[in-house]
Amino acid sequence: MQYVGDQTSLIQGLFSASTGAGGEAWLPFLELLRRVTRADGATIFLDRGREEAEVWTDGISCADAAANRSALRFDRVYDQEGLPAGVIPEGFVRLVKVRAGGATATLCIKRLDIRKDFRSTDRQYLTALTPFLGQAVETWSGLERQRSMAALTGGLAGGLGAAWVIMDLTGIVQEMSANARDLRLLAGQTVRRRLEFPDGDLALTFRTGFAACIAAPEVPQALFDPETGTDLVLRRTHLAGDPVVVATFRAPAELPDPDHFAAHFGLSRSESRLAALICEGHSIKTAAADLGWTEETARTCSKAIFTRLGVQGQTGLLRRVLTSAVTLGLGNCQAGSAQAQFPRPAPKGQP
Repeated sequence: MQYVGDQTSLIQGLFSASTGAGGEAWLPFLELLRRVTRADGATIFLDRGREEAEVWTDGISCADAAANRSALRFDRVYDQEGLPAGVIPEGFVRLVKVRAGGATATLCIKRLDIRKDFRSTDRQYLTALTPFLGQAVETWSGLERQRSMAALTGGLAGGLGAAWVIMDLTGIVQEMSANARDLRLLAGQTVRRRLEFPDGDLALTFRTGFAACIAAPEVPQALFDPETGTDLVLRRTHLAGDPVVVATFRAPAELPDPDHFAAHFGLSRSESRLAALICEGHSIKTAAADLGWTEETARTCSKAIFTRLGVQGQTGLLRRVLTSAVTLGLGNCQAGSAQAQFPRPAPKGQP
């Protein structure tokens, strides 16, 4: 009965690890496997073709036993005497290799040679895990890819100053996007509570808009906070069958520091400082004062910027900058990069 109970615990631990985030998710399973088999170490090797293997270990490493794991046959439990020629591990080992989608996973347990060899029961534990190991690793890899894509999407949204908040029909916050609290308007907001705004006029406008959204679900409610320059749209919808109100926020995108701004657009540092101020809403006169320049110097510099970027006037510059990747945090291009090799559009009227 002890064997059946331990086997069940190991399989449950394996699938629990498969839904965890990051490589650390495998450590509790490896610790359990090591304890059940009384091993000194337990390791998982995940090989993806030519990429360097991902390795997770609890206790001592099994790297010497799995040094030539590409030569192992699939779904067979090996001991130290059955390993490929030339592989001589220290101590006693048991290991098995399985397919995991387009990758391979190798699970190994190890005892130091000052102890006795593994029991036949310990080998049976690996045999019992073999049909599930590949599926578990493939599930974990798929979830990791989804998390990476979600993080990429969140990063792009954050670069654009966008965030979302999900509320129930009473206004209680249920979920927030990862970057929501980065917006000035949402700083300090938490789940399980209603959104609170220190500005009384904005708070009243929000409550009025929320009530209108509940009363007329087909009509989105648009709000604006002039202090932070943040737009807000309230929509009533359904998520997984539950009625909710989704609030989407869009704050002004933050421009990078002058060096990155200059590298992205191929401007000098002085030109990038002036361009950034114009994009923040400054006139040529106020930008010149901020930089300590004469108005004539700023005007001459602005004309050079417009020519270099192929735009006409401050409106064209604003459109060019705010629709570029520089607001997404992708503008850290170095001289000679692929981005710098693309030709800039010529100003209208020039070849």
